[in-house]
Amino acid sequence: MIAPAHALTLLANDLEPGERVIYAVRPDIWTTIRNKIFLLWIGVPWCIAIFGLFLAGRTTWGIFIPLAMIGLAMLAAPIILAIETQYTIYAITDRRALIVRTGLRPSTVSCPFNRMDEKLEIMSAGGESGHLYFASNMSTKMRDVDYTGKLAFRDLADVQTAAAQLEAARKRQ
Repeated sequence: MIAPAHALTLLANDLEPGERVIYAVRPDIWTTIRNKIFLLWIGVPWCIAIFGLFLAGRTTWGIFIPLAMIGLAMLAAPIILAIETQYTIYAITDRRALIVRTGLRPSTVSCPFNRMDEKLEIMSAGGESGHLYFASNMSTKMRDVDYTGKLAFRDLADVQTAAAQLEAARKRQ
C-alpha cells in the first residue's frame, strides 16, 4: 500500500478539487512476473531453436531476423511489464477508482462508483494475489480491460484488501 500523503503527491494532477484518496497501491511485481513467466518458457526454447537453425546453416537472414525478434520479444516482455508496475498506481478515492500510469505510455483511467458493477469480481492469481474486476462494458481497447470488456486492478498482492476498501468506499458515497 502507498501511504496516503505520498499517494496525494503522486496523484495530484489526476485528483479533482476536494477529492480524498482512501486507498492506493501499485501492482505487485512478483505477481506480474509469475503471471507472465510462460513467455520465458516459450521464448527460451524458441531462441535456442532459431539460433541453432541459423548456426547450422538451415535458415537465411530473411527468416532468422524476424523469428529471432519474436523470441527476444517473448524474453523481454515479462521484464518490461514488471518494470511498468513501478509506474502504475491503483487508487480508490471518495468518488471513484483510478488507474494512473506514468511510464512509457502515460494514461489515466477513471471509473466513478455509479459506473461500477453491483458485485465486485475477484480472480485469484495464487495465494492472496489476484485481479479485482469492478466495471463491465468498457472498451476493450483500454489497457486495463480484458477481452470481455471488464475493467480491473491487475496483479494485486492482496486483492481481498483492495476489494474491501473499494466496497467500503462505495458504501460511504
